[in-house]
Amino acid sequence: MESQIWRVQTEKIGSLEPFKSERDMESFLMNNPAIVGCWNPESNVALPTLIRQQVGTKTGSRGIGRIDLIGISIIESDYELRIFELKAGDIYVAAVEQLDSYLKGWEHKESAKAEIRNWILSLNLEGIVEGNVDKIINRPVGVLVGSRFQPEAISKAMELNIQGIRLARFRSETKSEYFVIVEDQVGKIVETGKRQWSWNDLVRAGLMDPSDDFSISHKGIKLLANADQKYFDYIASKRVIFKDEAVNIIKKKEKEIKKNAPESEKKWIDIAIESVKIGESLPLTKATGLCFYAFGGPTASFWVPTSWWIHEKSGKSLEQLKNELFG
Repeated sequence: MESQIWRVQTEKIGSLEPFKSERDMESFLMNNPAIVGCWNPESNVALPTLIRQQVGTKTGSRGIGRIDLIGISIIESDYELRIFELKAGDIYVAAVEQLDSYLKGWEHKESAKAEIRNWILSLNLEGIVEGNVDKIINRPVGVLVGSRFQPEAISKAMELNIQGIRLARFRSETKSEYFVIVEDQVGKIVETGKRQWSWNDLVRAGLMDPSDDFSISHKGIKLLANADQKYFDYIASKRVIFKDEAVNIIKKKEKEIKKNAPESEKKWIDIAIESVKIGESLPLTKATGLCFYAFGGPTASFWVPTSWWIHEKSGKSLEQLKNELFG
């Protein structure tokens, strides 16, 4: 029988504390947008998509209010506009009602929406074009951020379909360093575990073979491709090589693709088409984008395209294979 001897010591290692001010929180979140979900989960790099705007908005009988932060995130292969209300201390019912009034006023604040529209388009995010940006702008999600939520505030937020994140700092007693505590309090904003995967992960799990075909289809037109084996171990870049028949279809559609693409995306479109012609691989996002501009589908939001690519052997989408990989 094994015997173990443990030394147990009780020691305070630090304490939780709120941010000093809302301006302090603003600055921190502007530099760390992934903390409030404003990032691309398919990338290793958090996109600079959080904006410090202090946008004025009508608030009904309460007059004019100002939004602390507005950010953009991606949820289930689609974009989501998030309106943030920051409180350096506790979140009370009044803060919930304040954010609710902002959201109601947003519908009528045309100048603010026009400002945010121009900002979103200027980010040149894949899949966002003139034709679909208003859909994103007109359905914002309200998010409260504070160091502690009072029970009544949580109940009110749930009633009004407002979400909330607890954000506080942990200051070490032994070192001059800070850690940040981030927790969902209402709804699900924070990414709970970044699911990173590569083509090789699917191969090792027996979910695909290296030479398997994948396809993307719209209105009866199918483009076939293989995973680029040079990038099998890459996490941030899932690349595919179009098969000959798909290459010929894209060549025939070249003028139409370039005509349909907005000016802000023409540079990568030109490069992508030339890559296809010489048999080079493309990231899944750009391969999906070529399909969209050639045929109008299957989705205008091709930033996270795994739902639209089908594994020909199993008939499952890449999203389904990824979910099986992670159990």
